[in-house]
Amino acid sequence: MLRMRRDAAPNSLTLTWRYAGAALFAASVFAIDSFTALGSAVAVLYVLVLLVVGEKSTPQGLYAVAGACIALTLFSYVYGHGLTGEIDVLLRLVFSIAAILATTFILLERLDDRKTVAAQAELLEVTSDAIFLTDASGLITYWNSGAERLYGWPSEEVLGRDPHQLLRSQLPLPRAAINDSLRDHGSWEGEIAQSTRNGRTVYVFSRWRQRSTTNPKLNTILESNTDVTDRKAAIEALAKSEERFRTIFETLAVAIWEHDLRPVKDALDALRASGITDMPSYLASHPDFVRSLRRTVRVTDVNTTGLKLMGIATKQEFFTHLDDFLADADDSFAAFLVALDAGVSSYENEAIIRTRRGEILRVIVAFNFPPRDMLDRVQACILNITERVKAQEALQQARNQLDHALRAATVGEVSASIAHEINQPLAAITTHAAAARRWMDRDPPNLGEVRASLQEASAAAMRASEVVRRIRLFMTRVEPDRMSLPVNALVEEAIHLIQNELGANSVKLTTALEAEGAAILGDRVLLQQVVINLMNNAIQAMQILAPDKRALSVRTVLSGESVLIAVADSGPGFSEEAAQKAFEPFYTTKAGGMGLGLAMCRTILAAHDGDIRVATSPGHMGGDVTIRLPCAIAAFAGTREPSRTL
Repeated sequence: MLRMRRDAAPNSLTLTWRYAGAALFAASVFAIDSFTALGSAVAVLYVLVLLVVGEKSTPQGLYAVAGACIALTLFSYVYGHGLTGEIDVLLRLVFSIAAILATTFILLERLDDRKTVAAQAELLEVTSDAIFLTDASGLITYWNSGAERLYGWPSEEVLGRDPHQLLRSQLPLPRAAINDSLRDHGSWEGEIAQSTRNGRTVYVFSRWRQRSTTNPKLNTILESNTDVTDRKAAIEALAKSEERFRTIFETLAVAIWEHDLRPVKDALDALRASGITDMPSYLASHPDFVRSLRRTVRVTDVNTTGLKLMGIATKQEFFTHLDDFLADADDSFAAFLVALDAGVSSYENEAIIRTRRGEILRVIVAFNFPPRDMLDRVQACILNITERVKAQEALQQARNQLDHALRAATVGEVSASIAHEINQPLAAITTHAAAARRWMDRDPPNLGEVRASLQEASAAAMRASEVVRRIRLFMTRVEPDRMSLPVNALVEEAIHLIQNELGANSVKLTTALEAEGAAILGDRVLLQQVVINLMNNAIQAMQILAPDKRALSVRTVLSGESVLIAVADSGPGFSEEAAQKAFEPFYTTKAGGMGLGLAMCRTILAAHDGDIRVATSPGHMGGDVTIRLPCAIAAFAGTREPSRTL
């Protein structure tokens, strides 16, 4: 049996003996040919010298040996026969030289073949694949270093053994089917599981090539095995990950569908390449272009929840493109394009979609953008917020209706609060009209005084008209008129309007107007009514006290960029429960009260970006209500108005 081994080059001692033996044999042939009378072509024996030397020689060495053999042949001929000889002797000379030359050329070809084989063998050793050769009996005749590294067996231990018994190969097909493929096609390839020397299982992609000859017993099979264990493990892990993803994708309670965004990204890149730098402005001014891009977004997959959301039974029936179900009223796609062009990692926005049944849904769409080479499968998570939006709209509508009801229900209380202000201009009109009539009845009439009285009456009428107009605006939910109002003056006017109630109820008022120079933006009449309402509440709360115990204080003070108006009384104050519920509509502790006064105050203050709070007192002694409003002007004066008692 032929064994192919990776033997080292012959050592110098072996070559020396080989060359010495060849030289001795050549000398013997020369002596016989030159000094004996043999009539045969003895010089033909030089061919044996060439065979001995040429097996391990180089082409140059072979040429030298062949030349030496021819020279010795010619020398023997001349020595024995001279320059002229019989024809049969000359023919033996020619025959001997021809034999030497023919042998030389044959050996040169064999040297070339050996070089080729050596180069191929070197390549087999360099490759990382495990390569081995088997003979017609299926036994190993060659085992490269790649096979040693992969399987752990050195070549000297495996030569002459059956590789598939040794490696416990698990073939994907019966061996007979593989042999049929080798016979019919000369090759076979497939994946094989094998065991290494230490028992580890490896997976290889095996390629078999059969070298056939006329004698089947000389056929050989070359097997080249590439280790795919790690790749197979990675593929299996990827498959498991994909399976887990598909399971999550299909069973998630959130609707998900996949898009192919490559055409959209290409179109946006083309715009950039054409010189477009302000993408938001361009998209806003080219709605047809935005709509055309909607048609290019292809939907590639959808989960079960997405099918249910859109009222579709199977994936095959789902919409093909985004434009098929994105509502005409939706304007979110342009913002999506801006985000995609900007290269953000994630995007979220509200959108309006249309189901198969034609139902319009409000949804939140969330994207995580993958790298450019993965834009063919971009998942969007869809959260249906239609019912939530409807609930919010219904809640807002209910709030608006409640606000309107509060305003309407508070008309009586507000009217009572500002009755004094209306009565004053009406009384002034009556007084000035009567005065004008008296001045006219004089003889002669005092026209100057008449004119002055009529002007005063006209001014009072205009003031009354303004009060009525503010009430109508408040009832119709029109934004209040805003103007710059000095805080201290606003409070003083409110105190002046409630002066009669203070006197009628024996309430002692103390003021500390310390917000000198501060102003707020707001509606004078409405804000005055807030202050009047708080003072009226305090007056009513102190009815249970003796007249000499009824004290009311009003204070204004600057606090950062805000102004505070504090109204405090000596009444029973607020319990903890009352303080928590004070601003709830229809909550009241007064007999016959509507429970809308403080709620209305908070509504008015909220419309002016302000707020109101109630402080509780230990033992509930004394009520303390504070208003906060943002300053329009905060000119800090060097002096403050001193406290005074009215």
